[in-house]
Amino acid sequence: MSLDSYYKDHWVEIEPDRLDRYEEQFIWGPGRDRLLEPAGIEAGQAVADYGCGPGYVSVELAKRVGEAGQVHAFDINTDFVNRTRERVAANGFADRVSVTHLLNDMLPLADDTLDRLVIKNVMVYVDDPLASFREFRRVVKPGGKVHAIDSDFYMTAFDPVSPEDWRIVLDSALHAFRTPAIGRKMRGFALKAGYSDVSVQVIAAPETTGRMLNFIKNMAGYAREGGMHDETTVQRVVDIASRAVEEGTFFSLNPQFLVTATV
Repeated sequence: MSLDSYYKDHWVEIEPDRLDRYEEQFIWGPGRDRLLEPAGIEAGQAVADYGCGPGYVSVELAKRVGEAGQVHAFDINTDFVNRTRERVAANGFADRVSVTHLLNDMLPLADDTLDRLVIKNVMVYVDDPLASFREFRRVVKPGGKVHAIDSDFYMTAFDPVSPEDWRIVLDSALHAFRTPAIGRKMRGFALKAGYSDVSVQVIAAPETTGRMLNFIKNMAGYAREGGMHDETTVQRVVDIASRAVEEGTFFSLNPQFLVTATV
């Protein structure tokens, strides 16, 4: 796998251990509902879930659009596509959710098809964020909204992991992200793409249960895949974080940038 395209390739093919971590990491809980609130999703709307992962967001969208609505779920990973189909069917929403395996960055939708388009933690990986925002604008109806949720990995914080050690791991794993600071940049991309109104919220909720340990383990894996890492530091970060979770002293913060752009 080439490091030049690793940021995308590692989503096309995902090893079983990482798939299992994503299953746990992406579970939708009540505390996450506010991530979707600015999108204003209502019954009867046509909504897309771009980069649906294992399908948790697709299920939430299906609940919101109701029987008269439609959800279009897209992902580049076949395991995620299959898991999303299984998850929406298990929740009784197979009739209102279509799941499509994407082969490129273009959406197989006609112009002005959607009322809302949701992108959760995907913009950090796309080839060209500006081009993607323009493509989203193409498929959303006038007056509709594109709602992007993403991180800014330079703003993540963990304790008792030292900031110095975490930055070493992060720098060694940056090949896994096309635009690591995408959170702060999305508003600018949306404005350049020609949206009529762009609003921004930032939600920074402390996480102490250990869910973000999966993220740390993934980052450690990315660093090792790159081969330009300090193994002693990488392992120390994983060990300290793992021990903190076991002892109940783990703390993490991963601010989420919510950019809602009106077509």
